[in-house]
Parts: sequence; structure tokens; C-alpha cells
Amino acid sequence: MGTLILGTAAGFLMASVFVTAAVLMLFAAVRNTPPALVPIFAKVSPSSLALGTVVLGYPTWGAIGAVMSVLYTISVEQLPGGGIGSPNQAFTLGVLVVAVAMAAPFLVLLRRQPAGVVAIGLGFAGVFGWLLPFFAA
Repeated sequence: MGTLILGTAAGFLMASVFVTAAVLMLFAAVRNTPPALVPIFAKVSPSSLALGTVVLGYPTWGAIGAVMSVLYTISVEQLPGGGIGSPNQAFTLGVLVVAVAMAAPFLVLLRRQPAGVVAIGLGFAGVFGWLLPFFAA
């Protein structure tokens, strides 16, 4: 149960990283609007998009954190062994692969704002790949 709570807390920390980066990326998109986003900004105000990011971001990342803590618990039982600065090397490598796989398409889609995508990817890898296993061990 403690690992589940820890995973949810890690998810909320990741939500903070995500919301910060996403809102900053949204502000940059409003200042220099790509042609593809003009119809979206015509229908929905940027403040509504920012509020939606906050409202949906925290519960979503909290749930992802809870799932990650369950996956960590399973990986500790099935594949024990530390490495690369983590109590469970297999879990951390899996998180790194997922982070790269998630960030790669968004780097292509959001070519104008790679820093935000990289920040979210590094935050994901750091929070779930090292912070979660370190505190759960």
C-alpha cells in the first residue's frame, strides 16, 4: 500500500513537471501560432486549454504513477538486481525506453518547441526511473 501511495505522489510530481512544460509550450504557441493551430485557438481560448491541462493532468499522472508503482513492485519480485543508479535496473531501463518512445513522436510533431518535450521526457525518466525506485526500496 505504501508503494502505491508513493507512486501516486510521484505521479503528482510528474504532473507538476508536465503542467509547467505544457503551459509554457502553449504560451509559446499562442505568441507564434502555427497555421495548424489557428482553428483550434479560434474555437477554444488558450486559458481554457491551460486550465484543461491542469484539471486533467494531475489525476491522469496520479493514475500513471500508481500503475508505475505496481509495475515496480512486480519487477522487484520478478527481476531483482540493481544497476545504473537504481535499485532495479530492469525497471529503470524499461522506463527509459518508454520515455524515449513517448518523446520521439512528439519531438517530430512539435518541432518548434523541443525543449518542452525534452523536459517532460527527462522528468518522466527521472521521476519514474530513479526517484520512484529509490524511495520504494
